[in-house]
Amino acid sequence: MIQTFISHAWKESFRSPIWAKNLLANIFLGFAAVMLMVYAIMAGFGIAFGLEEVVPDKDPIELINGALLYYFFFEFILRFFLQNVPVLSIQPYLHLPIKKSQFLNFMLRKSQVSVFNLLALFLLTPSAIVRVGREYGALTGFLWLVMIIGMVFTIHFLGILFKKKLNDMPNLLLGMVILFAGLGALDYFQIISFSALSEQLFGAVLVQPAFAAIPVALWVILYRLNYIYLAKNTYPEEISTRKNKTKISGDFSFLKRFGRIGELIGLELKLILRHKRPRNTLVISGMLLLYGLIFYTQDVYMEQMSGVFLFAGIFVTGAFFINHGQFLLSWESGYFDFVLIRKTNIRQYFEAKYYMFVAAATVAFVASLGYAYFGLEIVLFNLAAYLFNIGVNLPFVMRIAMFNPKKIDLNKGAAFNYEGVGAAQFLIAIPVLVLPYVFYGPLLAMGYGTYGLLLVGLVGLIGFLLRNKVIDYLTKSFTENRHKIAAGFRAQ
Repeated sequence: MIQTFISHAWKESFRSPIWAKNLLANIFLGFAAVMLMVYAIMAGFGIAFGLEEVVPDKDPIELINGALLYYFFFEFILRFFLQNVPVLSIQPYLHLPIKKSQFLNFMLRKSQVSVFNLLALFLLTPSAIVRVGREYGALTGFLWLVMIIGMVFTIHFLGILFKKKLNDMPNLLLGMVILFAGLGALDYFQIISFSALSEQLFGAVLVQPAFAAIPVALWVILYRLNYIYLAKNTYPEEISTRKNKTKISGDFSFLKRFGRIGELIGLELKLILRHKRPRNTLVISGMLLLYGLIFYTQDVYMEQMSGVFLFAGIFVTGAFFINHGQFLLSWESGYFDFVLIRKTNIRQYFEAKYYMFVAAATVAFVASLGYAYFGLEIVLFNLAAYLFNIGVNLPFVMRIAMFNPKKIDLNKGAAFNYEGVGAAQFLIAIPVLVLPYVFYGPLLAMGYGTYGLLLVGLVGLIGFLLRNKVIDYLTKSFTENRHKIAAGFRAQ
């Protein structure tokens, strides 16, 4: 039976039209995975042999154990955004005389074959042999590695369970953000040292190797919890009921007071909340509000490289329109012909999208005011970035998104999904990353960084004041190419 499942999964993958359509993207992903593994192996040997030279006054094993908690936290976040939830076409099997346990176990075991599960092994196996094995003996080195493997698969199944629960309880994500932010604050203010905690937790195996069984036990428990969850949610009756259920998310009746443009914004928000991929994009954009923590909390950036704050501000205040706006027309590719014939002025169509993105950027800027805790100059950077985003970057992103847009399936997840991605999505990086520094860079180099920021903000403000001209231009460009765009969607 296992061979049959493998055969079906193989045929499903390679006979899928999406596989052929995304062949180039799949080759690129395979190449990226190989490169990632090579880098992990090189980094693993670097940690095993070079850590002592980099930090000569500290025990390398204590350093590694002290960093493991942070590593597994990072791995969990990485899996949350990038790892797909294991999916097997369950429905065709449910009405057949096959034990549910067979295909559920196959699905969960198959999920363990993942490049994410190899990352920690390649990274830490050299340390297990060279450091732990040499100092504490081969058996302890082996059990330390067993502990790492147990933690990797614990994180693996924890991530899957979390993402599945997230479908039933969307507020779980907010809880996770609050939890991680709270833990980060405790560590930042040195109330709790997670480095010391990590060193004690993972160093316990060196004193008592039997502790290596704990992560393995967690692995088994989380595997079982995933199994129970899937077993309770794969009944044919539930699937048929779920198909007929109409999920309504949000009313947004208050937007009707803004006329037809408000109604169109409400429709766009419903599209985002009711479909998986745009909803994932919204969630990712919300998470990117924390992007500034990477830069603002580092003294080296604050004292020597503050110019990079403009880059962070562009992403913090513009994450939503960059992520969502790059697929401006693709979101409606499934019913694009209806978009063309409905009783809506084309200008209002673009005006609604423009003001929705401006509103999102404004909310993000207000939320970013909390970064003032790390220094008032960050507010100036974010204000300049916000003005530049709504005045310059937003029109560029909307215009570039009209270049040969690709069709998108709204109900697929965003992770490792390259539907809709074309040359235009790569071109968008130019205005987003380069244009602000065209104005800011020369003045910064001459030692007038503050004036550079003012210039960036002024250019953005002028762009925003000329928004009617910009929307007219976008409308004209769309009107001239609308039939070509519609034909492109129909052909895909």
